[in-house]
Amino acid sequence: MKKYLLAFYGGNRTLRYENLDKAEKEAQEKHRAAWSGWMSDLVKGGHLQTGYPLEPDGKRIDADGPHDHHFPDTTEGGFIVIKAESLDQAAEIAGSAPIIKNGGYVLARPCGEMR
Repeated sequence: MKKYLLAFYGGNRTLRYENLDKAEKEAQEKHRAAWSGWMSDLVKGGHLQTGYPLEPDGKRIDADGPHDHHFPDTTEGGFIVIKAESLDQAAEIAGSAPIIKNGGYVLARPCGEMR
């Protein structure tokens, strides 16, 4: 099996990682349950490698060194790395992500191997 990066974009902004604690309790619980169930299914299927939600503040590093940077809401809100037989299978897995039902989308990319 090959590794694929799934990056999550868009969706309901009030349910993004940095805003989730401000959402209504019922919405928080439903959102967390959906992601927890989906991730558990990926583990059971032997697909999930790693993944994290991403916080909105970080650093931009260029020739002048590091600078504080705030990532806009249009950037990825999180990512996972999965194992799949093909890009088509990775896309099928991505299609069941909770963010799809939440108005967002997923980009799937094959990971290269270090040589």
